[in-house]
Amino acid sequence: MKNSIMRKIAGKVMAGMLTAALAVTSMTGISADAAKKPVLSRKSVRLKEGQRATVSIKNRQKKAKVTWKSSKTKFVKITKRKSGKKAAVTFKAVKAGSSVVSATYKLGKKKTVLKCNVKVTTKAAAARVATPAPIVSTQTSAPTAVSTVAPTVAPTAEPTATAEPDIWVTTWGTAEEPVENQDGVKNFIPLAKTTVRQIIKVTTSGDKFKLRLSNQYGKSSVQVESMHIAKQGARADQSDIITSTDTVVTVNGKASFEIPAGEVIETDTIDFKVTALENVAISTYFGGNVPTTGVTGHRGARATTYQTPGNEVSTESLGSVNGLKTCTGWFFLADVSLMQPEGSKAVVCFGDSITDGYGTDAGYLGKKPDSYTRWGDYFAKRLQANESTKNVSVINEGIGGNAIFGGLGPAGKDRFRRDLLEHDGVAYCIILFGVNDLDKLPNADKFNTLKPEYEKMIALCHENNIKVYAAPILPFGTSSYYSEGSEGVRQLINNWFRSSESGVDGIIDFESAVADPDNPKNVREEYTHSDGLHPYDGYEAMANAIDLEMFEK
Repeated sequence: MKNSIMRKIAGKVMAGMLTAALAVTSMTGISADAAKKPVLSRKSVRLKEGQRATVSIKNRQKKAKVTWKSSKTKFVKITKRKSGKKAAVTFKAVKAGSSVVSATYKLGKKKTVLKCNVKVTTKAAAARVATPAPIVSTQTSAPTAVSTVAPTVAPTAEPTATAEPDIWVTTWGTAEEPVENQDGVKNFIPLAKTTVRQIIKVTTSGDKFKLRLSNQYGKSSVQVESMHIAKQGARADQSDIITSTDTVVTVNGKASFEIPAGEVIETDTIDFKVTALENVAISTYFGGNVPTTGVTGHRGARATTYQTPGNEVSTESLGSVNGLKTCTGWFFLADVSLMQPEGSKAVVCFGDSITDGYGTDAGYLGKKPDSYTRWGDYFAKRLQANESTKNVSVINEGIGGNAIFGGLGPAGKDRFRRDLLEHDGVAYCIILFGVNDLDKLPNADKFNTLKPEYEKMIALCHENNIKVYAAPILPFGTSSYYSEGSEGVRQLINNWFRSSESGVDGIIDFESAVADPDNPKNVREEYTHSDGLHPYDGYEAMANAIDLEMFEK
């Protein structure tokens, strides 16, 4: 009897222990799940008209609320929403175009927006079976035998198509700003009835090409009569193109089109093969309706742009007939994307004049435009020279004189979302920004207003599954910006970036790459010369300081 009672007691104790163990295991699982961020099962999808796809959320917590939407329902329509542990959405490709299917993921007070880029293409033309031409005999005498020709048999299945890369990734981009009053650019205004040839350098390879054209600051539409792309000729400082590569650009199938006031449009896909680090000429003949105020562009191209009267978009060398103007700005260009294999990525370099490449065309130092010697240019070369990072493209979002709270161009705090998210395939962001907010400060109080803006930038990156790397602000001890208050704020910002509190995914130490080892408050004199702020000859050293392994993940 005692033994029976003891066995029952032991059984209950073991059951209690097992229950407790299961509870602990369950709690551990919950904690592990809670540590994982929600992500979409796919960041991009490519469909043909009529096809459907399903995207789900990984690591969803039970209490989280999820709302799905398509940014452009005329191209992509949501047909089914599913709740549960893996919240999912099914959508249908309606017609050719692009849309973003997004999930607003809300857990408590925290809200995250997850995005999937969807590209819809037209249906492939049905495979045609060629009917063999009849065999016509040239014999004049009767044949001694009749030969029977076996009929051609139609294939029982469509031939297997070569798999096409399935995501768009931006290979080149710039930060848009109003440019009509900017020195060196305003001599091109008005643009009506002229051909403007602009040169850009792609940073990755591909054979399908599209442009985004921006008129976001314009108060009237931009009339484009004709736009062509071609590879630039052998010399980067001349307007010549390789005419055998000349290709028409269309929008909605039309060679003439408009960019509406205040809008950004996308061209049709263009079959155009380019190799990483090649120069591409974009030649545009503008119609009579082009804004003369609120002209959208970028004044710091550091590459020569050419203008001549009349329609010369396919002319090999501009200027021989009607003369030629030049400037070093871009007009109405936002970015260029290439169709890339899945897993390809882009890095946004967000900054001011140092990222924009100030000084790379400084005439008084014997430098000229078209040298492509910004730190972003050297960075792109290093990525291409490294087998593991050839799939990573570089987007330069620097604006000279720009500051978080103002300066030249749209304020950094206002343009960051645009310059980060309105490109294809962005996976990384490098922030080297803020020095123009530090001009001769009386004390270090401004740190308290700058820090929240950096926090917003970092949070926006993480909400969109983008890794963000901080580059501490470079020293400027011999420039006119310097004061003890300015240096104090620079140190506070840089120390905060390097702390775990900032939440950045890594540090890119441009500061150490260019600082004078004997006086770290200054940039090396051989890099900055008499400037003190811009590292004219230090951009390559900056690019060499980047650990490429940070872009292999």
